[in-house]
Formats: sequence, C-alpha cells, structure tokens
Amino acid sequence: WLLMLGYSYQLYFDFAGYSNMAVGLGHLFGMHIPQNFNSPYQALNPSDFWRRWHISLSRCLRDYLYIPLGGNRAGPEWKTYRNLMITMLLGGLWHGASWTFVVWGAYHGALLSAYRRWPAVWDAQPIWAQRTFTFILAIFGWTLFRAPTWADATALFSRLLWPHAGNVMTGAPVLLALCVIAGALSHFGPNTFEIRHQWRPATAFGMAFLLMLCLAAIY
Repeated sequence: WLLMLGYSYQLYFDFAGYSNMAVGLGHLFGMHIPQNFNSPYQALNPSDFWRRWHISLSRCLRDYLYIPLGGNRAGPEWKTYRNLMITMLLGGLWHGASWTFVVWGAYHGALLSAYRRWPAVWDAQPIWAQRTFTFILAIFGWTLFRAPTWADATALFSRLLWPHAGNVMTGAPVLLALCVIAGALSHFGPNTFEIRHQWRPATAFGMAFLLMLCLAAIY
C-alpha cells in the first residue's frame, strides 16, 4: 500500500508538475495553454476524476471519440455504457500496447458506467467518503497502470488485498512521512491554478531574463 500510495503521488506531482511548467513557459512567449490538472485526488466520483485528471486527453477522447459515437444521447442506456467502455478501452490502449493498459481502460470504463447507472447511491454518501472511495479506486487503477505485465499486476493485487508474511520494507518510515505530506498537499491544498499570483516583473527585468535565457540556450 505504501508503494502504490507513493506511486500515485509521484505520478500526479510529476505529470501535473511538468504540465504547469509548460503553462508557465507558454506565458513567457504570450501563449495561454489550458489547465491540464485540477486537483484530481479531490474528485468526488469517477466522472469527476476524469474531469480533473489529464484534462487535455479527457477532452480529446470526449470530443473526438465519445461524442461521435453518440455520447449519452445514443438512444437506449446500454449504448451510453458501450460508448463509455469503447472510449476508455481506446484511452487505455493509447498509453501503450499492453494488456495491462487495456484492462486499466476497461476498469475505468466500468467505473464510469457504474456511476452513471447508480449516481444517487454514490452522491448520498458524505463528501469525505466519496473522496476516499474515489481515491482508493484510483489506486487500484494505478496498480494496473504501473505493472509492466499481467503477472506483475496479479502479484501487486495479491499483496494489496491478502496478508503476506515478509520483512519490513527498507525506508518505510521515510516513505510513509512523504506520503503523509503528499497526501495533505493533494487532498486538501490548492493547486497551482487556485493560487493567486501577484508577481508582475518590470519590463527591463523581463527582457534581461529572456536575454539571459537565450544566451544560456546558445551556450
């Protein structure tokens, strides 16, 4: 559990971090790149998670695959579930030609379909329970995402869900402390786009910085 918690936070901070760096670099050149993460681990349900995680990919899958398939207006309800499954299956395959990615896509397609089928049951729970359950489901998904083979995924799941005898993991206290800090930031703290940035550099400073950047690049 510590390893998968650590991987879940590593993946989020790494991916969201360099997405924010791209947005910041875009601002240097007058380009406004849209937000790509919106505190996904604060999501209340599977649908909310995909509105917050990797927003550019989610919108691409929605606009160029889910809606052309008929979206949620395809007629009978089962066609909506079919469209969700196809979209997420191809979204999983987009990450790589591996069965673990395909199953990861199918897993999230099933979660989205289940939430669409029984939203009242989910939404009736307390906010903290919705967020906790959504995050745990995301961890199970990242287990599939992280495992290079199906055998590795099976081994990881067996150790997550059933007790095993073994030794204490080296560095476990440090990893636990890091997970507590990362969890506090990602579950309760504001994301980059929610923080008010008041810094307004003078024109001369900005030009000097860009000149230094160009010289460094040339060097």
